[in-house]
Amino acid sequence: MAAGAVVGLAVEYHWVGWTSIPGGSCGSDYDPCPDGTTPTLLLAFLFTFAGVGAVGAAVAAFTRIRPGKALPAVLVSAGVLLALWPGWQAYLWMRGPVLDPVWEAGRDRPSTVRGLGAWSVGEDAATVVRVRSDALVAYDSRAGDRRWSLRAPVRASVCGMSERVVDGIGLVAFGRYDEPCDSVWGVDVRSGRKVWERKISGVPQYTSGSDSLLTADAGVAVALADGAVQGYDLAEGTPSWTAKLNPTGGDGDAVECQPQVASAAGGSTRVVVTCTKLGEFDSARLVTLDNATGRERSSRELPVESPVSTVMVVSADPFTLLLKEEDERGVAAVLAYSGSGGDPVNIPLTADEEDLTVVPTVTSFTARPALLATVSGGTLVVAATKPGADEPERVAGYSLRDGQRLWHQDLGSTITALAPAGGGQVAVLGGNDRLWTLAAADGERLGEDDGTMVRDVDGKIENTAQLLRADDTWVVVNSDGDSHPPALGVKG
Repeated sequence: MAAGAVVGLAVEYHWVGWTSIPGGSCGSDYDPCPDGTTPTLLLAFLFTFAGVGAVGAAVAAFTRIRPGKALPAVLVSAGVLLALWPGWQAYLWMRGPVLDPVWEAGRDRPSTVRGLGAWSVGEDAATVVRVRSDALVAYDSRAGDRRWSLRAPVRASVCGMSERVVDGIGLVAFGRYDEPCDSVWGVDVRSGRKVWERKISGVPQYTSGSDSLLTADAGVAVALADGAVQGYDLAEGTPSWTAKLNPTGGDGDAVECQPQVASAAGGSTRVVVTCTKLGEFDSARLVTLDNATGRERSSRELPVESPVSTVMVVSADPFTLLLKEEDERGVAAVLAYSGSGGDPVNIPLTADEEDLTVVPTVTSFTARPALLATVSGGTLVVAATKPGADEPERVAGYSLRDGQRLWHQDLGSTITALAPAGGGQVAVLGGNDRLWTLAAADGERLGEDDGTMVRDVDGKIENTAQLLRADDTWVVVNSDGDSHPPALGVKG
């Protein structure tokens, strides 16, 4: 029976070892073998040779005492069966924890549409809404079932969305070809019903998918318009206020100001405004508005002297801004603002040790970008590229109080996605299909030091995916829903 157990282990380890290899090959730096594969296959061959010899010797010895082949065959079979359960437990120990796909959404049709952003709905993120250029599609986070879909207006495309859902309402903006976003919808994300619609005069320069054109806070929806910011009742869409941005009187008549991005939280909306004078760059400032009245609470100059090339909201609370100007010797930093109204903390994008990669090299989610940075408990957690490297393979933590680097972790894999994991933790998905969990405060690796293997997703996750936590399931959202699944869920 013991000899049969050795044969059973050989058969089992050959099966689980070879079937664990994705695509039939692995072992390179960018396609490592799953954890436990090498020891499993080594044991499989060891047990094969040992089992064949042991069974042969055992059968020969048994038949000398009691002739016949039926009973030895039964004993060998019993040994094989008895070895399967402990063999499987030993394999699980060698393999370690893994995440397996539990659902996969059907491919996009038409194939030319792209995902522009995604929302998670509810405290446990039971629903994930993928916003496409032509529609909003909601999926059950645990099973992947399509819960609802909402089509864009005829000949209009999605060109903006709020960064989050507030009180069950998500904001979406639409525009026609080569025209500004001029239509805003309030959408009940639980049912997929359009609750209200308002026409606006869109910001002229934004005629395609753009981030932070819409934002929401408790009771208020905020939309950027031509030379103004407009506030609406979040539940019903009734106009509440309009804040004009252009100066009036005197020399101000020659100055034209336009809002660039907005973010609402804690009863205030912060708006980055850039101004030109006679067609040339004049200034940039950060304006804070009261969400209830639209009244200007404060206005401060941004530290730029040339046109702004990149401005993106990293966090609404505490307000954290990515700012770059066209002058290569100008500002290129993450600015963290405190509630006290002092100067922002400046975290340069380039330092001696690394370059901060807040935005992926190739951006795809244009209405709600999949940033490789998040803020957790006073720490900016961001992907970083080491000197001489082409892609970010490091995660670093910077203090929002003084801008100093607190920690870093070299993961040895290109970072595909970075997202909050709750409880002061951050999740990082690598291009080698591994998921790390880090403590935001000190960068400690939680769980497996070399990450948890995500199995059977080869070719299913694009390089700039969005990662969302949905209770005990991780949902990966792709922009290209034709070459990859639009969304898929993995679970341990």
